[in-house]
Amino acid sequence: MANLSNFNPFKYISDSGPERFAVGRVNILLARIFSIGGLAVGVQMLLNAWSQRDILSPQFFWPGFLGVGLGQLGLIYGAFFSGRNRFWQRWYARSIEIVIITWFLAMPPGHSMPEGMYPWAWWGVGLAAVSAFAGLPPFRAISFFVVLDLFWFAARFFPAYGAVDLWLNLQDTVLTFLFAAVLGSLILVTRYEASKVDEASTRKIAAAADQARAEAEIREKTRLDALVHDKVLTTLLLASKASSPGEKHSVAGLAIAAITSLNSAPTAGKGDAINGSSFFAALEKIALSQDGEMKVTRTELESVWVPEDVATALSEATLQAIVNSQQHAGSAAKRELHLKGHRNGLKIVVKDTGRGFRMSRVPKNRLGLRISIIQRVEIVGGRVFIDSHPGAGTNIILEWGSHA
Repeated sequence: MANLSNFNPFKYISDSGPERFAVGRVNILLARIFSIGGLAVGVQMLLNAWSQRDILSPQFFWPGFLGVGLGQLGLIYGAFFSGRNRFWQRWYARSIEIVIITWFLAMPPGHSMPEGMYPWAWWGVGLAAVSAFAGLPPFRAISFFVVLDLFWFAARFFPAYGAVDLWLNLQDTVLTFLFAAVLGSLILVTRYEASKVDEASTRKIAAAADQARAEAEIREKTRLDALVHDKVLTTLLLASKASSPGEKHSVAGLAIAAITSLNSAPTAGKGDAINGSSFFAALEKIALSQDGEMKVTRTELESVWVPEDVATALSEATLQAIVNSQQHAGSAAKRELHLKGHRNGLKIVVKDTGRGFRMSRVPKNRLGLRISIIQRVEIVGGRVFIDSHPGAGTNIILEWGSHA
């Protein structure tokens, strides 16, 4: 249930920035409900418009009628096919607004609305306001809604708009106001709650990435401590006891081997790089905490060193790929994580057997892959490849290294 004590409609987080899965799903659901639910009122409005075409100037009637009709079809097209919901919601709101504002021009000079007849745009006042709440930022939507309702209240006293009495005008205005206010408030509250879910998901992924990096650093410190103990301290202990030329020569060989081992980790102790083996071990643990049934394979090279910013970016991108698979691939999908270290860098593959998709069909306002995975990896010098087809599952491949 929404916590209205902390509700702030002006802190709305849209789905036009980094990936907002919950907000995006809510927007799609709202767009589909509005496009179908508002269809009955919209068709009634257009039928009334058609019946009034003979009393209106054609040069104003036809552009308004076609603009609103196109907006009605656009709402359905955007909600179910193109994904451009906000464009058509704004179009619909603005087209009705223009018809209402220019109505006095559409009515020929010296004419007025027949008694008892409403301008066909009246049925669109509430629809335009709800559409504005769906397609505009909160402050602009509220401003649009209030100004349009006040304009309609004032205009209805003029003959071109029907010249109704105060009581009937007040009733009609309050009706449209409450209709839009209730539905608009539901839209804002629903989006607000969805944005909190997305924020929690983002924090979870960031915390998991930090945990992976921290665990990798702990593993690396343990490995270095073991290296110092096994090679350096052993060499020093033997050196302190060496007396014969043969013992000294043997100790010298051990010292060279110890120095060589330490030089293989030139950034160790500086806190700016993590051994690839430690990084993979930590990433595997965090991935399994996200999906305990995931199959994980690891192929490692001790000589690979990963900068901290790269480790963070790869961890976050990998976890986001797993989350995307859990959200989109379907409940029956199986997931695999393949971690491979090679001489020139790292390769991470997140694979699932889900429903798959076409990258070209992903709406541009769905930025999970583009921002949270592809751009995140490319910023640190890596590359991302998406291999997916409908019904054939998805492979997300992350590469980083000298050949990335």
